[in-house]
Amino acid sequence: MEEDSIPRSFWFATTFAAVACGSAVILSLQRVYDHKTKRQQEAGPEPSPLHFDDKRDLSVPFADNDRTDRITVETAILLLFSIFDLYSTVQSLSEDRSSFQIYTVVGISLSLATWLYAFALALTSKRYRLPNDWGFVLNCHLCAIYFIAWCTSIYTFYALTQRTDNWVTWSEGVPRLVGLLLVTDLLYVTSNAQRGPPYLDENGRLVVGVNVSSVFSFLFFTWLRPLISVAYKKQQLTDDDLNVLPPIYRGYNLFYLFGFSRGRKLLYRIFHTNRTAITIQIITAFISSLLYYVPAFFINQLLLLIQEMAAGGHQETGYRDGFLIVLGLGTSMIVLAVIVGQLWYFAASSVQVRIKAMLNIEIYRKTLRRRDQAVSSGEGKDDSEENDTKPKKDDDKKEDEDEEDVSSTGQIVNLMSTDSNRISEFSTWWFTIFAAPTELVIGIYFLYQLLGLSCFMGLSVMIVALPINHFNAKLFAKTQDQLMEARDKRVSLMNEVLQGIRQIKFFASERDWSKRIMDSRSVELGHLRTNYMSEALFMLIWQGSPLLVTVVSFWSYTMLEGNELTAATAFTSVVVFNELRFALNALPETFIEFLQALISVRRIQLYLEQDEIEPAPPVDLNKEVRIAFDNATVSWSSKPSSSTSTSPSSSISEHTRLDSDTFMIKDINVHFPNDKLSLICGATGAGKSLLLLSLLGETVVLKGSLECPRAPITEDVSFDFEIHNTIPEEDWILNHGLAYVSQTAWLQNASIRDNILFGLPYIEKRYQATLEACALDKDLTILEDGDMTEIGEKGITLSGGQKARVALARAVYSRAKNVLMDDVLSAVDAHTAKHLYENCLLGPLMKGRTRILITHHIKLCLNGAAYLVHINGGRTDIVGTPAELRQSGALSTVLDEEEQIQEESLEDDIPQESTASSSSSEETATATNSGDEATAKKTEQKKPRALVEEETRFTGKVKLRLYKMYFDMIGSWFFWFLLFGAVIGSRALDITETWWVKTWTQATNPSNVNTLTIQKQQAFGFIPFYTPSPSSDMHSLGNDDSATRGVGFYLTIYIVITTSNIFVGTMRFILMYIGGLRASRKLYESLLHRVFRAPLRFFDTTPVGRILNRFSKDFETIDSNIPNDMMNFAITLLVVLSIIAVVSFVLPIFLLPMLIIVVISVLVGAMFVSTSRELKRMDSVSRSPLFSHFSETIVGVATIRAFGVSRQFMQEMLKRVDTNARPYYYVWSLNRWVSTQFSIIGAIINVIVGMAILFSLDHLDASAAGFCLSFVLGFSDYMFWGIRRYTGLEMSFNAVERVVEFMEMDQEAPAVTDVRPPSSWPHEGRIEVKDLEVRYAPDLDPVLKGLNFSVKPREKIGVVGRTGSGKSTLALSFFRFVEATRGSIVIDDVDIKHIGTEDLRGNLTIIPQDPTLFSGTLRSNMDPFEQFSDDDIFTALKRVHLLPTDEETFDTESLEAVNANVFRDLETSVSEGGKNFSQGQRQLLCLARALLRRSKLVLMDEATASVDFQTDKAIQKTIATEFAGCTILCIAHRLHTVIEYDRILVLDQGQIIEFDSPLELIRNTDTVFYKMCKNSGEFDSLLALAKAKHELVDIL
Repeated sequence: MEEDSIPRSFWFATTFAAVACGSAVILSLQRVYDHKTKRQQEAGPEPSPLHFDDKRDLSVPFADNDRTDRITVETAILLLFSIFDLYSTVQSLSEDRSSFQIYTVVGISLSLATWLYAFALALTSKRYRLPNDWGFVLNCHLCAIYFIAWCTSIYTFYALTQRTDNWVTWSEGVPRLVGLLLVTDLLYVTSNAQRGPPYLDENGRLVVGVNVSSVFSFLFFTWLRPLISVAYKKQQLTDDDLNVLPPIYRGYNLFYLFGFSRGRKLLYRIFHTNRTAITIQIITAFISSLLYYVPAFFINQLLLLIQEMAAGGHQETGYRDGFLIVLGLGTSMIVLAVIVGQLWYFAASSVQVRIKAMLNIEIYRKTLRRRDQAVSSGEGKDDSEENDTKPKKDDDKKEDEDEEDVSSTGQIVNLMSTDSNRISEFSTWWFTIFAAPTELVIGIYFLYQLLGLSCFMGLSVMIVALPINHFNAKLFAKTQDQLMEARDKRVSLMNEVLQGIRQIKFFASERDWSKRIMDSRSVELGHLRTNYMSEALFMLIWQGSPLLVTVVSFWSYTMLEGNELTAATAFTSVVVFNELRFALNALPETFIEFLQALISVRRIQLYLEQDEIEPAPPVDLNKEVRIAFDNATVSWSSKPSSSTSTSPSSSISEHTRLDSDTFMIKDINVHFPNDKLSLICGATGAGKSLLLLSLLGETVVLKGSLECPRAPITEDVSFDFEIHNTIPEEDWILNHGLAYVSQTAWLQNASIRDNILFGLPYIEKRYQATLEACALDKDLTILEDGDMTEIGEKGITLSGGQKARVALARAVYSRAKNVLMDDVLSAVDAHTAKHLYENCLLGPLMKGRTRILITHHIKLCLNGAAYLVHINGGRTDIVGTPAELRQSGALSTVLDEEEQIQEESLEDDIPQESTASSSSSEETATATNSGDEATAKKTEQKKPRALVEEETRFTGKVKLRLYKMYFDMIGSWFFWFLLFGAVIGSRALDITETWWVKTWTQATNPSNVNTLTIQKQQAFGFIPFYTPSPSSDMHSLGNDDSATRGVGFYLTIYIVITTSNIFVGTMRFILMYIGGLRASRKLYESLLHRVFRAPLRFFDTTPVGRILNRFSKDFETIDSNIPNDMMNFAITLLVVLSIIAVVSFVLPIFLLPMLIIVVISVLVGAMFVSTSRELKRMDSVSRSPLFSHFSETIVGVATIRAFGVSRQFMQEMLKRVDTNARPYYYVWSLNRWVSTQFSIIGAIINVIVGMAILFSLDHLDASAAGFCLSFVLGFSDYMFWGIRRYTGLEMSFNAVERVVEFMEMDQEAPAVTDVRPPSSWPHEGRIEVKDLEVRYAPDLDPVLKGLNFSVKPREKIGVVGRTGSGKSTLALSFFRFVEATRGSIVIDDVDIKHIGTEDLRGNLTIIPQDPTLFSGTLRSNMDPFEQFSDDDIFTALKRVHLLPTDEETFDTESLEAVNANVFRDLETSVSEGGKNFSQGQRQLLCLARALLRRSKLVLMDEATASVDFQTDKAIQKTIATEFAGCTILCIAHRLHTVIEYDRILVLDQGQIIEFDSPLELIRNTDTVFYKMCKNSGEFDSLLALAKAKHELVDIL
């Protein structure tokens, strides 16, 4: 025989030599690559921007003095042994020239050559001592050689001990023993040699140990042990516990690595950047799929050996062969585990983590460059709205692309939260494409050996199932696409709701919005239901096809071919069919995931291909700055309309008229003078902001040209970015620098100081001067923490005027010489506006700067202005210096617009504006401190209070009550009874099926009692949905004597059992999905209700990103993961328990080993669970700041670009990406650690059990031994999966934990109480306020102190007072946003504290200063719940002068010559936040919305601040007539608004100091109101207005 002629030692020697050859080839390639890289670096035009760590932690002791000497000496000794071996063998060859001896000599010669090569490497390594990189490369090559040498030495030494032909001589035995010891030491030394001391990053932080780990540590992930130890002891982890990731994972390097291939398709870029790791994935996937059957081969050999030994064979070599087989089994399991571990490490920890980070960075980089499409009339939005109403066609690619045009904040954030995640997740197991076909080929070959042609009959069933799989795959992919769209829309809607929560609460429309969101949620859950049913069909095919295949194969084998079915054939076939189930079904599933990932790739690709703003022209610092338009036509969009865009932009002629959704200004010829103040004015909606944003490059120049210095958007980043601390005063102002103040102030979620500095160094003198110029110094003395006060997301805790002045201060403090300001004076009162004009716009800090200001305050600013531009009818009709315009008479036209409207101050002596509608403006100001100026000094000494608290991160296990709550939501006890029945029934049928096959095979071949079973092992990573129950889990518990029964009987029973199993196995998942859907709906509804009922303070202190994270990512986990995770864990747990029960029942002797496995597994599992849980939570918590920063950037991108701080924001993004990537990387690496630990445990236990069986054959028959071995083999895998599944469930329940946290927050008063007001309430509008006291917290001073006043029906009351006087608090008290601690507010005989907030707010009207619009159409904004007719809406629009009244039609013709009036069409689209309308238009729309409500009591927080004076005057008339029958309380900013009111209420420090008619107050020289009017400089005009109103009334 061939085995006898070729000694086994020859094959070992051949393998040994092959490894050496492979090593030599790889080493040569490494040298070539290294030389090539060095030459490229030396010859390159500039050094690579990539940065790698070079600093090391020298506090860690490290030396490499002994290692190289030790391996050199020991290798030399082994080389001498090999020479001696060859010599002695050649000597013996002269006596015996058999082929056996010749092969032996050849083998020893190959070993000698290999040892020579190893010795050469050992000598070379002396030149490259660690931590030299080449030193470690040589060490790895030596380690691989020594490992094969170790395996060979074990075999040769053991073979020597088992020799029976003659005695072993000293000359044979000693070299073998010494050689084994030396090779063991060499393997130990090379496998445990650390690469060097740990690296430190640029900030001196320790870098993760993977880059300096030894070979053993890298392969078995022991470099994670310090972290696991910390987590297990502390049961908690912080970011400081996580070391920095290696350089190739850091955002800085990923920015460049991914950027190198920019311009290519996204899929290519992903592959190109990760090609090394992907190549390793392919190689290790291929090797692991080839090696997968090796443990099964060893098991088969062991069982055959036991059978032969039982039959009397192998008497002499049986135990030796058995020992080698068991050793081979253990070694193969460990080798397979190491290869699979590396496969998944590179798949998950490397490729997945890097792809997710680089996609997020690229999306953010695009956001900094992308033209804001929401501003350009929301045409993309309009398309998607239309598409919603049409049936979608699969092949309509264009429609798909329109739908995926990403423009809203929610959709863009979804690209980062969902799409990048999906692509990165698919990248972890795409290699199935290579692994599955390999296993398929091997499996079919095995089956053919077992069943012959019958195997193809069985496989035909799988092939028939493929079309069903394909259909299901298409359905699944389509549904998943629809699910993503539905989720996108819901998240966008949720984002808008959270942004506009004040508006919703003011109008008591929570119930309606809740219904709208739940309708959106229902659509999403409908798609999720289809998705789940599709998954259930996959389960059916997944579980059913191998069972049907088995049935058909057995039927063909027994009935057609007439063969006897033996246990060996039956059970081995079942094992292979189960393996083929993975191979056949994994490919369609991979295809589905691939389709999903492609959808996400396409969505991101489309986003990356969206229009960008024009790059800034190169700056010539020697050239004079010029800000000018030369015959320019500008528009928001380059498209002439949303439907046609065929004409090239350059061909737009004088008569071109754009469609209604594209606004433009034509033929602009303007040259703003340098170092002077220029004004831009015009009616509301004329296009002033468009003109200003054109200078910033935010719009499209359709014709002509414009010049304005702009900062380029960053193209590079740095690894050690830091802000300069010192800038010389003389170099502060940059001639080409630009600053911009937007109309809606954009502020960051940071302190006031950080917002003003905006990344610049703090210079005390300039900073204080800026505060004074912007009238912020007094505000800061009122705030407890001064300028260190956190102002919340979007500056939410400041009043409108304060926000505007902080944004202005940012521009004033900046280094820019050119400052563009969009209507900064509208949000402040007249006295503050005057202060800003005199001390800021014309003050020393702004003197000599080029200032361009959009304003309606022409009269105020004209004297200091050098240039004036007036926009009307889509053109700049008046342009020039004030002197030129005065001479031509054009100036009078402009001034006529504000002739009759004078702006007056509300302050008595300090230039402060009244507080705007922000709910907590006085919560911050008045509630915290009553104006103690000393607090400004205190801020330096104590840490300021954090307004926005750090996100809560739970520790320890998920609480049992959360499981109970979720279980209650899933269903009743009857539902759980059915579910448990299905789960237990399925497992019972698994065991019954195996038992029946055993019964059948014993009946057909009763004498074959020693036939053994083989149990399939699970390949950890290859189980997409759940771990299938092995079909051979149980041996026969008893023998059926009915051998005479025919094959048909057994086959029929088997078919019944398998069919039942398929049905019950699928039903358990269907039931779980039904329960999961029910729980998802209830949980979402509950959270939504709690968030809607949360007090306003919650929204001030919680970033929108954090709330949105609950509704998006956390609910995606709850919807998609928890049902599967729960079922998978339940199935695996039941399998483990059933194995213990069965083995303990059949073979009590093996109960102890199984318990030992359980204890060891649980200990390892406990360490894994505690660390994994903490890392997952850290991942969740670190995700929110990432999204918050991203959302903030989307909103403020124009400001970021204008200031030229895109680099700073990009660096912050990289920092947050790194913070989020750390726990994510460790989670996946930890999974690898635990899988290798369980593999080692499994291998050791299998070796022990195998050896125990070998030495117990005298009292164990082969059947019992094989049965026990089969269960023990699978048991360690199931323990591993049980712990993994439990951890997965805990991680998924972390989402429930975070959701429940928000469900347990404080709530407002009930929406509806037992006391209901009359249906017509309030019918008159009478108000009685008695002894009203309001505190924001029990331990704080009252804000309102015992107010007493009454208001008659239909009376108009103006409320005035300085900042912090309590005006907004009074308004909020009427709506019960703050509750009275004493006293009462009675409206028409109803005390408001006794009725529900919905009844209260629904019957009052407030017109807030901050206008909020929602995406949709004009109709959906004006009448979101379809309560009014179109005529009603048009009438309201006319009353606020957004549509011309009949007598005004002629005047508007000139305006509509260029731009059509979009308000004529109620289907005009409104983009998110109403960004496609000007601030003034948004305010007027909100006013029109209030006019529709028609309640008897109206509170106004000066709602026309951003409206031009002519429109304002008309609106005041409208209010006077439309609200004639209403009681009005108006918080005023302009004195002309309240001078004609019935009475004025003057508040100061929470008390009423004056309450009388304006005429009486202005006549009394002792009143505060008189002083206000006197200080305004317009006293006579105000007195005349008061007399005209009130004396006339008195006469009447």
